[in-house]
Formats: sequence, structure tokens, C-alpha cells
Amino acid sequence: MPRSFLLAGLMAVLPAAAVQAQGDETRQVSGAVGYLQRIALPPDARAVVVAEGRFGAMLGEVTLDADGKQVPLPFGMTVPANLSGQLSAVIRVNNQPRWLLRDMPFEAGTEPVDLGTLILEPVTALAFAVDFICGDTTVSFGMLGDETVLRAEGRDIAMKQVISASGARFQGIKEQNTEFWNKGDRAMVRLEGRDLPECQQAPPPAQQTYRAGGNEPGWFVALTAETAEISADYGEITHSLPRPEVQVLPGAYVFDMPEIKAQLTIREGICRDDATGMPHPDAAVLTLGAREFRGCGGAPEDLLTGPAWQVTALGAPSLIEPERLTLNFITPGRVAGSTGCNRLVGGYTITGEGLQFGAMGSTMMACPDPLMEQERRMLDALEQVTRFDIAEDGALRLIGGAADGVLIEARRP
Repeated sequence: MPRSFLLAGLMAVLPAAAVQAQGDETRQVSGAVGYLQRIALPPDARAVVVAEGRFGAMLGEVTLDADGKQVPLPFGMTVPANLSGQLSAVIRVNNQPRWLLRDMPFEAGTEPVDLGTLILEPVTALAFAVDFICGDTTVSFGMLGDETVLRAEGRDIAMKQVISASGARFQGIKEQNTEFWNKGDRAMVRLEGRDLPECQQAPPPAQQTYRAGGNEPGWFVALTAETAEISADYGEITHSLPRPEVQVLPGAYVFDMPEIKAQLTIREGICRDDATGMPHPDAAVLTLGAREFRGCGGAPEDLLTGPAWQVTALGAPSLIEPERLTLNFITPGRVAGSTGCNRLVGGYTITGEGLQFGAMGSTMMACPDPLMEQERRMLDALEQVTRFDIAEDGALRLIGGAADGVLIEARRP
């Protein structure tokens, strides 16, 4: 994937995903790369900018030789139209990474994208590093020289191992309120006394399990790290084969399986299950020989997790200080946020039928009566939620109650 390429310079680790697009099937992504340090680039400096899509597929790349020029260095690349992606960049000096930027998102579409000047940060590469996702925060744990280091929120914190009844536990050498406790593919992280949500080791995109399926007749495809499992006609047809490489087309990702005359095509965009109405992030089409099966792909949770949602509507009354009302689906099954008065945390469950929130815990701060009333309405609304949807403009709608109406509407800032 691009971040491995940027740090290690190994093009071979990138998936072989050919971008098959031309003319109006492509779009331009442009900008410039630079950094804040007052350091001149030597003539042999080189910048590499890559755009990564879903499934670890590379959508485009460009190499910039300094040749005496200084930052910001302008760039432009051609990528397939109608695919969202993330842009990463590195500037190398003497073939060593010196400045780095990872995961600058851009939306799907057909119009050119100008990302402006991207500010890269100095690189201090960790050896043997493992990334963990802790809610909406990514941390890395590895070696920096002879030190064990926890890299989090732009800082490198030197750690030492301490006695633990189970797992491997580390504590900050100078910051004893910082801890990293690793148990297999999970970890608990405390940053300066602040506990992050439970951390899960981050698998590369090409190894993440992806599911697609549909109804009438029932079918599904499960792409695991190594295999593609296919079932159709309610299990009358089954196949198991090595996971194919992803191919990139304008607006679509394709997994071709010629040995069984099958192909799975994934297109980004809200797809609602035709039996339950549950939204999914993708539309999916499976072809088996001359037959075509249509359905949805991706996990509904993926539409919720990520950046926090800001509540924009809570029934008919106007909101008080709406910028303080938030919901953040921090990991599958966990949610945090603010009622505008108190912080809240709790659980949620997504089934094939809908979405439900569990009991919410909160801080106990007293606020002016209008804010307390607004908090009560928000907590009552969460208790009544039975399903969710994503509107055409990207708004999250939490739906339920006796009228099966929109109880809470939220948007990402």
C-alpha cells in the first residue's frame, strides 16, 4: 500500500491494480508539497505523491525531481473518475524519507480536485512498527533507534516495559501517565492519563475482509485476506478460491475470477438492502457465467465510524450551542459524544434489521436548565432509535419512535 511504499520505497509491495481509464473517464488531482522547516532541498531531492483507493489499490502516482527547485513543489496526477481516495506524499533526500504526509482524503467525482499546498511533517521512521486504531486515533508502537516508542498525536513517547499479569505492558519513561498494554491484536492506550478507546491492530486494506450480498436469489461474496468465498442461489452454488487482485476502473473496483467465470464489481455510493432498507457504502454486482446478481457491499458500520458527527437537528426545537452536540462512532459497537452539557459513552448494535443504542453513561456536570432539557431530549431520542439512513447530501439520520421518523440528524463538519 502507499504508506509502505512511502516509508520503505518498495514499489513491489503495491497491489497490481491497473488503472484502465482515459479521456472523460479520468480526473485531475493537483496541488503542491512543502514543509515548514527552513531547510533547502538539495538538487537530488525527490518527491513522490500517490493516491490510494479502496482495497489498497493505487489510483495514481507522480514523481517530482527537485533539480534545484525549492518547496512548494507543484504536482498533478490523473486518477479514475468517480472514485474517492486518500493522497500520501513523501520527500526524499539521499534516497531517505525526510518529510511525509499520509491519508489526505478527496471525494469521488468527475471535476478536477485542487488540494492546495500540502504541508509534510518530518519523518522519524519507526522500525518494527505496528499500527493500532483506537477509535478515531491511530497510534504506532515500535523502535526508534535503541528506544521503544509510542507514536501518537504527532509525538514520540519513549516507553519502558513494566510488570504485567498478562500481555506486554509499557509505561512512559518521563510520562508515567502514558501506557501501552498489548494483548495479541488488541491494545489499551493511555495518553497522559486519558484512556483511548480499545485499540485494534490495523490490517492492510488488501487483507481486510469485505462482504457483499443480495436477495432473491440469496447470494454473497466474502473476500478474506487469502480467499474469495462465493455462495449463490441460497447456497446451491458455492466456490472457494484464492482472493483475486483488485482491478481499478472508472467508478468501480473489479475482482475477476476467470477460473469460475465470475466477476465481482463494486461501485461506491449508498446502497440500501432491498429487504430491510439497511444502507451500505457500496453497490455490488456478481456475475456468474451468464447470470447477474445485484446487491450491496461493505459494512453498514463503515458509514458511521470515522470523523465525529455534529448534531444539526433534534426534533422541532432549535438547538442551543449545536457545535457542542456530537456523536462519534469510535469503534464497531462503541459510541461517544456530547449532549452539549455532559460527555456520553455507550454501546450500539447493528443487525440486519436496524440500529439500536444501549444504555448511555455520562458525566454528571450540572448545566443551565435549557441545556439540561436539551440533554434529556437527546438521550431520550437515542433510546428510541431503531434504524439509520444516509441522506443524499451525506447527513446521518437516526430514525425511530412511534412515528418511525427522524429523531436526530447530524453532519460531519
